[in-house]
Amino acid sequence: MSKVAIKISSDGPFNKYLIPLRKYTNLGITEIKNKIENKDFFAETDANNIDDMEKLIGLVDNLLRLGAEVKILDRDEYGEGIFDYQEISYDEFINNIDRLKEITDELQDYDDAMSDEV
Repeated sequence: MSKVAIKISSDGPFNKYLIPLRKYTNLGITEIKNKIENKDFFAETDANNIDDMEKLIGLVDNLLRLGAEVKILDRDEYGEGIFDYQEISYDEFINNIDRLKEITDELQDYDDAMSDEV
């Protein structure tokens, strides 16, 4: 299963990132602080779940507005570097979400067409 995760780098105080991170992850303040300091993953999610991906883009956008340095990481177990995360750009991330929406819409159209035939 493909996964997307983020890492946050912060040279300054992490306090301004607490609210969106707590809301998204339900982690405690100490856990969030440790994850930022240790450059651990936040918000690992299924890259094929459109709802989870849209929530993640909301978190990323919010963190970027707050001045966080966010690294978006993608893991495709069927691609090169099996099970290794590779950093992708924000634009690639958005393109992945757009492509997933298009596929979802096409599948829905196909399902609708099939149900009309019955």
